[in-house]
Amino acid sequence: MKFRIIGFCALVCGLFSMLSCSQDNVYHNSSNNLYEGAEYVMFADSIQQIAIQDDTTYHDIIISATTACDYDRTFGVEVVDKGSNAIEGLHYDLQSNTVVIKAGELTSSVKIRGHFDEYDDTDSIGVMLRLVADKNKIWDIHGTDTKVIFVKVCPFDINNFVGPAKLTSTFFNDYMQDTEIRLLRTELSEDVKNGIVLKDFMYDGYDITVSFDSSNPLAPILNMEPQVISSTHEAFEGAVWGNYKLMVMQPSSATSYYNVCQNFAFQYMTFYVDGVGSVGTYVNVIEWITEEEYNYLKKQGY
Repeated sequence: MKFRIIGFCALVCGLFSMLSCSQDNVYHNSSNNLYEGAEYVMFADSIQQIAIQDDTTYHDIIISATTACDYDRTFGVEVVDKGSNAIEGLHYDLQSNTVVIKAGELTSSVKIRGHFDEYDDTDSIGVMLRLVADKNKIWDIHGTDTKVIFVKVCPFDINNFVGPAKLTSTFFNDYMQDTEIRLLRTELSEDVKNGIVLKDFMYDGYDITVSFDSSNPLAPILNMEPQVISSTHEAFEGAVWGNYKLMVMQPSSATSYYNVCQNFAFQYMTFYVDGVGSVGTYVNVIEWITEEEYNYLKKQGY
């Protein structure tokens, strides 16, 4: 399959005799070693993800040079058909087919935006970009290409996680074998920022509170402080353990997360009793549903 070139290098010929790149500028590579050598240009990363949350935001795909020059350097950008399944104009736009590293600088960026409505929630779509430069400016160990992967991320709105929901859990298999799913209602927390209260979570009369960290759209995290989820008497058929309180906490070895577009949370939860020990770590899936589905499931006996 042929490459479709959408940009060309702007060559500076006549100025080479008068202008030069400075070897005095040092370049920090990924190992934080100082580089003092030939002039090379490259994409900063060979693969990267960008969160598509609207149709207007341009994202920076960074290019780096090993040395600074006392003149502007212009390079072309091309789309490599092999390795790309995103379609320009449908899934994404490049702001420009060229990129300029300004005089005295070591970095610049290719700007790209996605078309939010053209992605399904579970799409894995990307484009392979190639930096067009003189061969003697290409560092073999870095190459010229980068793969940009578009991830659809719906803007965070905590109200999407308020209302009827259903819970499935691996805890049911060990301690609540008559339970297949559990219907819940959730409401905003008055005490925890970006928090919700899951009413009667595992057992009637015991609520838990979780919070949503939306600071990194590509890594939405569900947090939970240690709290009581039941009494040991109710959970373990009359057993009296420790202080009678069955506690839960977020395990340090696993990350719980949520998905705004699909309205669910995937939660790791460690059950324990103070002074006694761990009961085990289990996985919960919480899905927010419509009132119609909630009422239907309730009529089915859930």
